[in-house]
Amino acid sequence: MDKMTELVETNWLKENLNNPEVKIIDGSWYMPGSGLNATEIFKKQHIPNSIFIDLEEISDQNSDLPHMMPTENNFSKKISSYEIKNDDQLIIYDAHGIFSAARIWFAFKAFGHKKVSILNGGFPAWIDSGGKISDQINNLEPTNYQAKLNNSLIVSYKEIFNNLSKNKYQIIDARSPDRFSGLAEEPRPGMKLGHIPNSKNLYFNDLIDPNTKKFIEKEEIEKLINNQGIDLSKDTVCSCGSGVTACILKFALELLGKNQNIRIYDGSWSDWGTREDSPCERN
Repeated sequence: MDKMTELVETNWLKENLNNPEVKIIDGSWYMPGSGLNATEIFKKQHIPNSIFIDLEEISDQNSDLPHMMPTENNFSKKISSYEIKNDDQLIIYDAHGIFSAARIWFAFKAFGHKKVSILNGGFPAWIDSGGKISDQINNLEPTNYQAKLNNSLIVSYKEIFNNLSKNKYQIIDARSPDRFSGLAEEPRPGMKLGHIPNSKNLYFNDLIDPNTKKFIEKEEIEKLINNQGIDLSKDTVCSCGSGVTACILKFALELLGKNQNIRIYDGSWSDWGTREDSPCERN
């Protein structure tokens, strides 16, 4: 699938709202402590024909870490319950603009789904474009979705730890500069402060236009990565707080067309920042 078609604009979606081969997914998720319930908000307003997918429900239910990838069997069962087939074109959006939709996009990519896209600007852009809003919940017929995990897209704690000496991967951290530098507390309690040694910081919010909630232009992304000393010819791993905004980095960096195999550190700082033997840099 051409990378640029993985970023869909609102006009395209309006033309394909009732296309039976297109499944629209509301992947909204809110940070713990926000007091917001994505399921309840979806019931009141969403893009017509949307299916709500809860990020927590398609994650590993047995892990102490947030949003870890589930097993193939569990992902297959859960996605089957949403009336999604392997050959459907998926359009994923969220209420923020570009946020949790990227993690759900990555989950489908990692489990082998070929046609999966993000709606540029998400629900805010849809509303701004005059798109219709619905409160109707469609009845879903189960399918027989089959997931096959591509493990090469995911790296573990051990691989990142070994990378400290092997220097195989370039690690890019999506958290804010203050969190990266250890100047700000982590939103989850009991975590170390700082970052993985030798990693680079590219704040995910800098990739998103604050007014339109869409990705900034490719030329602007290029400038940002050059300023941060990021080299996309290297094997690259994206990390963040809990594996959500790292996927925004992966999506944005792959839009440039130079590296289509950027990996995600599953667990990210929720994993690294709670390990006894993990070294941390602060600066």
